[in-house]
Amino acid sequence: MIPAARDRRWRPKRVALVVGALVITLVAAGLGVRWWTHPTVFGGLGDSISMGALPVADAALSTAVIFPKVDGEPETVTISSVHGVFSRNSARASASFSVCHLAAGESPIGSVHDPERYCQDIDPVRAGMSFTQGVAPESDYLFVTLAPTRPGVAHLVRVEVEYARGADHLYQRGTESIRADRKVTAR
Repeated sequence: MIPAARDRRWRPKRVALVVGALVITLVAAGLGVRWWTHPTVFGGLGDSISMGALPVADAALSTAVIFPKVDGEPETVTISSVHGVFSRNSARASASFSVCHLAAGESPIGSVHDPERYCQDIDPVRAGMSFTQGVAPESDYLFVTLAPTRPGVAHLVRVEVEYARGADHLYQRGTESIRADRKVTAR
């Protein structure tokens, strides 16, 4: 057999192998990028909170968005930003985010009008701050305060938390979308 004829016969197989290896490499790289940019440390609570109509001056509501873990190891992340997504906001409510360091002996907060009663310290969320999600009760709580500025309804549907993990998780960073069904009505 002539060497050139043998090369032509193997060319389609080589091309198929190279194309197959390239496809596998691209898919693996895509999955790796997806994992690296979509962390899932916190998960969603799956709860809903809806308050009855209150006067605008009294309608502000603070509610936990990220609770402690029930088991496992604590993890500290660095928060880059947090923002709320509303499906409806005719009350023109602001959504401000803070971290509660629970006071000794206090029960976890769910929804309150006065978080200062339950938290030893409250720090407004700022870029570059550390947040430790530990095992209850030794943990930080991320909460949102919805403050209507006029009569209407504010319906927060999710919270976008952009953060970075540490070396144990290859410095994974990205945005986690947390379901938060919170509704405040002001009159």
